[in-house]
Amino acid sequence: MNNAFWHRLDRATRHVAPFVITVMLVVLNAIPLPVPDYRSIVPLVPLMAIYYWALYRPDLMPIGAVFLVGVLEDVLTGAPLGLNALLFLLVHSLVRSRRRMIAGKGFAVAWVVFMLVILGAGIVSWLVASLLYDAPIRMEPAVIQLTLTLVLYPCLAWLLIRVQRAFLANA
Repeated sequence: MNNAFWHRLDRATRHVAPFVITVMLVVLNAIPLPVPDYRSIVPLVPLMAIYYWALYRPDLMPIGAVFLVGVLEDVLTGAPLGLNALLFLLVHSLVRSRRRMIAGKGFAVAWVVFMLVILGAGIVSWLVASLLYDAPIRMEPAVIQLTLTLVLYPCLAWLLIRVQRAFLANA
């Protein structure tokens, strides 16, 4: 095979890497751990990745990919179908529309904005779930989940930065 084929394959692989990594995070996030009420407090790891890619490489995480990740999250976690897809799309759209104001300002600013985004996503998720179940959902698990998500974001961001520098610099 010629070099052009391998170059195109390499480029295509690099372009789908954020989607594949995010799908892997969805699958890992869906693995149940022996922790009481784990499903309701598990950090929103895929949402962290959606935020990161929308902020730093939106060209590599198109809206269709975000929707597929959200549907996969719903299916694997047993969430109401469309709930995470809606949340992921809202976060993605919001961050992409405001990325010029956030990107380049340093990690502290990105983290504070993530905190605001995750708080908004948590409120929307709680409201939609409460409406779907026709009863208010307990707030404590949601608060724990959002806190864990916020605290763990720097760790995942660090890993995604390494991936971006190693594999996506030329994508």
